[in-house]
Amino acid sequence: MLRAVAKAAASSTRRAAHASRATCPSDRLRALSTSADASTTATEGEGEGEGEDGPSAVNRKLTESARAVRKQSSAAIGQRRDTWGWLYDLTDSGETAERWVNGANARLSDRVKTAMYLMHKEDPETWTMSALATKYKIREQRVGAIVALKRSEERFVENNETLYHDLETLMEQSYGTVDVGTGERHVTDVPTTPMFQTVSEYERGRAARPKKFVEASELARREEKVLVREFFERLRYNTLETGTNLNRVSRRASAPRRPEGGYALHVTPLGDTPLEPYIANKDGTQRVLNDDEREYVRRRTPKPRRRIL
Repeated sequence: MLRAVAKAAASSTRRAAHASRATCPSDRLRALSTSADASTTATEGEGEGEGEDGPSAVNRKLTESARAVRKQSSAAIGQRRDTWGWLYDLTDSGETAERWVNGANARLSDRVKTAMYLMHKEDPETWTMSALATKYKIREQRVGAIVALKRSEERFVENNETLYHDLETLMEQSYGTVDVGTGERHVTDVPTTPMFQTVSEYERGRAARPKKFVEASELARREEKVLVREFFERLRYNTLETGTNLNRVSRRASAPRRPEGGYALHVTPLGDTPLEPYIANKDGTQRVLNDDEREYVRRRTPKPRRRIL
């Protein structure tokens, strides 16, 4: 008899479990939320009494803090939140995320760019890249890019190619233009850290020779000199002023066919020798490098300097 009652209870339990599994997920979520609200209400009612302790007090505090967070987050929806973080401005312009002063250097008007190009074209000795950069308060690299683009535009006009001046006008109307820059320049930071050295009794009385400290302005001037030189080297290469006959195809699908008799070799003499690099032809003759080959070797040679960020 007891065994039959146990079997009946087990079967009824299984039926209840199957019934709960068959319930819709939304119904289960609704039931869980209802039970949670009921438990929260009961906890709040019980917590109003004096001498509250144990899990009920902890639950009440957690519930109150969660409600406060929800209230703050709902009030912040649709409002601009405070900017957090920090900005290290190396310039004297008072740059901020909302006040980007040096962004005006990229919005020089087309009229000013054309005037810069004509001044350099008519009198290149007087209006050099450095002189134009000083006059319009921008960097030499920007002047070089403007002059190169205007030279390319002049070729397009001579060849009667289409130029989209309407689009240029719309861009200037949308973002605005300026006639002079803000005095942009290359800046750098020199991090300093204390340096300690343990010396012996003999070395204590000797004169110390600390490493020469370079000011940030002097270091920036040296780096800018290197950056300007490398920029114009790359600009001349990209505009086909140098390396005109070099093969500029990259990521070719297959290697070129080997010529009859083999390739000519580029030989660089090593050691203490006055010999210059030369080309050894397949017939045994030698010749000096031409301008394109010198440009190729120069671009392939690693630069002996630290990377400038």
